[in-house]
Amino acid sequence: MKIRQDQLSATLSRGLSSCYLVSGDEPLLIMEACDEIRAAARAAQIEERELFHAESGFDWRTLLDEANAMSLFSSRRILEVRIPNGKPSDKGAALQQMVSHPNPDNVLLIICPRLDATAQRSAWFKAIESAGVFLPIWPIERNQFPGWLKRRLQIVGLQIEPAALAALAHQTEGNLLAAVQEVEKLRLLGDSPVTEAMINEAIGDSSRFDAFGLADACLLGNLAEAARILTHLQAEGSEPIMILGAITRKIRQLIALYNTSGQQLSEGFKKQNIWPKQQGPYKAALQRIRQNELFAALQKAEAIDNAAKGNGQDPWLLLGELIILLTGHKTHLPC
Repeated sequence: MKIRQDQLSATLSRGLSSCYLVSGDEPLLIMEACDEIRAAARAAQIEERELFHAESGFDWRTLLDEANAMSLFSSRRILEVRIPNGKPSDKGAALQQMVSHPNPDNVLLIICPRLDATAQRSAWFKAIESAGVFLPIWPIERNQFPGWLKRRLQIVGLQIEPAALAALAHQTEGNLLAAVQEVEKLRLLGDSPVTEAMINEAIGDSSRFDAFGLADACLLGNLAEAARILTHLQAEGSEPIMILGAITRKIRQLIALYNTSGQQLSEGFKKQNIWPKQQGPYKAALQRIRQNELFAALQKAEAIDNAAKGNGQDPWLLLGELIILLTGHKTHLPC
């Protein structure tokens, strides 16, 4: 069954499915959808969670063995499978087997980037969509963004004046992580309705210290600014995985835009949901960064992801190496 994100709460209220597939490229919305599924599972007394990172070289038999094993404490479990490239290395055979013969003690949660048409025609995808719930996460479109912001403010108990909403949408244009940060600042201020003057005062210059500000500094080739923002984010206790999500999304967008120009580039920006205000750093990066360097950056991002999951390496050190790579302060790679 395919659902929209705004249908998730109602779907969960009718009971848990044996399987959920959450797919998309917006880190915040992915995180919130998965948190909602996990919360529903906890409410259903599902107390254990096993996490699997199905990266290159992953042994799918490990997942199958775990799916068929009895829980240590005889309680139900979430088996959470993260597939960074959206392409199971066993062509989805293990997932297809799991959903075809589900263990009633398990809830399977699969997290992928956005799946293309080819992936959605695969046997494993069709099996999951038929047996469970498929939730594609779509980016917030430009005309939807003010309404999305208004609802976020209402959730935390705030009303906002129309001029203030327009100002907040302009300041955080398309940047959901930054928008959530600003909503939290306004919640702490506690004044309602929110006015345009409050928006200008609350945001100020601090927006340059968010994760997307860091990503833009990398795209512009500004190492000093990127390093300063990274240091600030680390000092604030930001999660490396959230910072990485913002940077990785822009790397993937650049790869999709590569070798385009003129009208083709304009169409590419629309397809990637990159608004006019946001296009400058992308254009600068496309002129400066070579395609093989972007793929090298993705490999570095995978290493950071592994470090953030606890493989013993320092994710902050690796993030520093990634911004050096993206800003162009590196040993040149062969063409």
